[in-house]
Amino acid sequence: MFSFRKTYDNFFKEVFERYSQMIFSYILEKVGDRVDALDIAQEVFVHLWKYRKSIKQDGKDRGLIIKACRQEIYKFYKSGYQQMRTQTISLENTESTLIDCSVEELEYKIEKEERLEQLYAALELIPARRKEIFLKNKLEGKTRKEIAVEMKMSGSAIGNQIDKAMQFLIGKLRR
Repeated sequence: MFSFRKTYDNFFKEVFERYSQMIFSYILEKVGDRVDALDIAQEVFVHLWKYRKSIKQDGKDRGLIIKACRQEIYKFYKSGYQQMRTQTISLENTESTLIDCSVEELEYKIEKEERLEQLYAALELIPARRKEIFLKNKLEGKTRKEIAVEMKMSGSAIGNQIDKAMQFLIGKLRR
């Protein structure tokens, strides 16, 4: 539990000392790139600082932090995907990146980017409402019940939409 409830002066220090390794490890496991993980972790700390007054001492700090991590990972990929769609690649920048990477690392990055492109392309084929439900559950970490209340739908309808989206994506990505 956080011990900074009465004063926020030590908030950042305590959160950083207690959770920085967990936050970084969790994000690195999800994104696979150390530099990206550091960027996202920084955003998680900004997020936690921004919402520090609403954090309660109820023993659910880890869940709150994981949820913040998921949200920042989602924002990172969403903004990166938007930039990737609108950005043109210059040969000069590509050459400097190629020199810095080993062949295996480069192949891994290319494969990862291709898989992400396939995933985003498949996501675009899902009906808008189903996609919204799926992203809220998988990327924002919201439970089916939370989504059902938010979207004024039954829990089983939410579950069906998530299941259909998963089946569709698995089918598209296996090809």
